[in-house]
Amino acid sequence: MLQAIRNYFREVQTQLQQTSWPSQQTTRSMTLLVIAVAAFLTLYLGGIDFLLQKIMEFLI
Repeated sequence: MLQAIRNYFREVQTQLQQTSWPSQQTTRSMTLLVIAVAAFLTLYLGGIDFLLQKIMEFLI
């Protein structure tokens, strides 16, 4: 059992060494993109919700 755990962590270490990590600039730009898209969707869906709420208030 202990040998299996050691093998697992050796394989994890090998895989992490083979991973190509994005540069700091790429990470920063992708993070900003995700924040911008989330903000846009928040405003868009909030606007739709507001409009539907006003339509329902008008009809009721």
